[in-house]
Amino acid sequence: MRILIVAAGSRGDVAPCTGLAARLRSAGHRVAIAAHRPFADLVTATGSEFRPLPGDPRTVLAAAALDPRAARPALRYLADLADGLAEATRPGVDLLLTGVVAAPAARALGIPVLATYLQPAHPTRDFAPPLTRLHSLGAPGNRLAWALQRWVLNAPDDLPTLYGYSPAVLARPADWRPEVQVVGYWWPQTPAGWRPPTGLAEFLADGPPPIYVGLGSLADGEAARRFTANAVAAARRLGLRVVLGGGGDPAPGVHPIADVPHEHLFPQVAAVVHHGGAGTTAAALRAGVPQVPVPVQADQHLWAHRSVALGVAPAALRLYHPTTVADALGAAVRDPAYRDRAQKLAGQVEAEDGAAAVIEAIERL
Repeated sequence: MRILIVAAGSRGDVAPCTGLAARLRSAGHRVAIAAHRPFADLVTATGSEFRPLPGDPRTVLAAAALDPRAARPALRYLADLADGLAEATRPGVDLLLTGVVAAPAARALGIPVLATYLQPAHPTRDFAPPLTRLHSLGAPGNRLAWALQRWVLNAPDDLPTLYGYSPAVLARPADWRPEVQVVGYWWPQTPAGWRPPTGLAEFLADGPPPIYVGLGSLADGEAARRFTANAVAAARRLGLRVVLGGGGDPAPGVHPIADVPHEHLFPQVAAVVHHGGAGTTAAALRAGVPQVPVPVQADQHLWAHRSVALGVAPAALRLYHPTTVADALGAAVRDPAYRDRAQKLAGQVEAEDGAAAVIEAIERL
């Protein structure tokens, strides 16, 4: 079967699709990934055909945060996305796998669609929509908030849907339709021939496990830089070494990196300070290490809340008020209960096979 995975959004939306694509190819399918041009190398390096999507994913995330000032560019982005997706299907496609942003455009093409979502998008009484940045408004309030979000996003709710996160992290609500299932994570594929940079390997071997600090590609620039500087300073006061995601200037006990697969790095660190994105949260859970989430927008607040509720993170910090970072770091690294809970949860998450569930669902179509 010719399958096109539509990965509109940030790097965190694309990376899980690389592993899912690899598993689908192993099952005998022809697979391509449609994503934004900045992620072309990520797609091709992991063995998939790349098909470009237009636009800048940052406009989508701004609109997802329900910022009225972002509504016009977001609508323009979605219109361009529909045209770009139509172009991406021209070589021939039998089945579309799509995330929530591209679901309306995918359905309009008349090609069979299997929704493959990384964050909750179906109405439920159990919790509020992730884009509200709230955990719960009570059962009636949650349903009303979901109705409003679905009207704004025009997201179809009758597609067969598989959620690529762990039910041990966020349980499937009982009020979802049977065709909507939570199946487990889709782990990113490591690029063929990848080797860790020599400097990183030497840094990791030269002392106790460091912490990782990285706020992702879409965090607010100046605020993220200030928070990162505060986090590094706090770590050094606590006697902790730091691997600094996103690059930067080296310093004693601080090693900046550009792009290293999380599955390689995270098992070797003492804790992960990150933006709370679904992919980074999943990688830290898989590695069994404590987390300090700093959610900025969209579904990051949901995963940060879940990390705290599961006992693998001492607190979710605020990007613009980083004064508690030293306390959170100290607790994450020095209280063994966080690592113990993280290790136990890692075993549950690793035992799941979300990609196998997708393959089985495709075979039933």
